[in-house]
Amino acid sequence: MSDSLVSAPLPALESVDVMALVADAVICADEEGRILLFNQAAERAFGYAAIEIIGQPIEILLPERNRAEHARQVFSFAQGNGPASGFMGKRREVKGRRKDGEEFPAEAMVSRHRIAGRTVLTVVHRDITERKAIEERNDAIARELDHRTRNVLSVVKALVSLSAQCAADVGEFKESLLGRVNALAATQAVLGFGAQQSTRFDALLWAELEQFRTADGTNIVVDGPAILVGARAAQTLALVFHELATNSSKYGALSATSGHVSITTAFSADGSHYEIEWRETGGPPVTPPTRQGFGTTFIQQITKATFRTDVILEYPREGAVCRMILPRAKVEAAPRAND
Repeated sequence: MSDSLVSAPLPALESVDVMALVADAVICADEEGRILLFNQAAERAFGYAAIEIIGQPIEILLPERNRAEHARQVFSFAQGNGPASGFMGKRREVKGRRKDGEEFPAEAMVSRHRIAGRTVLTVVHRDITERKAIEERNDAIARELDHRTRNVLSVVKALVSLSAQCAADVGEFKESLLGRVNALAATQAVLGFGAQQSTRFDALLWAELEQFRTADGTNIVVDGPAILVGARAAQTLALVFHELATNSSKYGALSATSGHVSITTAFSADGSHYEIEWRETGGPPVTPPTRQGFGTTFIQQITKATFRTDVILEYPREGAVCRMILPRAKVEAAPRAND
């Protein structure tokens, strides 16, 4: 097989424009920086036809602010100073400029040759716009994940401290703390573990409440306009609904086969606030608590810290009610590095 490959006739290349086969832009210039060759990839990258750019100074392909310095570097390089080839822009990003004025990031390799007594400079130029966009997106995700991790850890520390203060024994402490940490984990899963900055409110709710639904799913009803919840707000709301559902499953409507919970949402008349109501019916008769327990304290504190607003908790005989009137900007806003 190797013999047949070696003896196979090669295609005729004499009539082929090899430069047209090169995927990267290739630009040749003389020692004064005037363009001598401009291949088809260069035409596509910069928007110039070869016929209109041959003879022009190579600086026409750069942003105006970089042209003077580039011309100085080209002159020095053409005089034979330094290595005969190397990457351009090691200390700063190389920028190209298209015919329509658009700038784009690039990487470039330049080389110097003597041909027929003349110095010829050859630049291999690659548009890296797509790669830079991917890098910037990955950097943004990494920053968001770092911010969110630090935020979650601070919440976990608060949960541990408050749970320890309010638990009657180690068993109660373990049960309550694990439940709250699991609520945080469910929220992070909905948010793609840092890949997303927001999630739908109904998706957030079901991530926390699915375990409490009956087989037919009729004991919990969600009604109202959809809204995208920012990551920080989602974390707080997940913990609030975890507390409400856990308490209801022990003492309220979700502890009874006939019990129901309705969560209704609405925008305020001027659209500046997002109103949420949790209402229980069909459960055991409710007696107002004689003291404020950890769950109630936690709901009040974390809501106040995140939304700068109070939670309204009521205990009519037919079932507990929780109302929140939240600034819409704080519900929808994506987290910032200094949150």
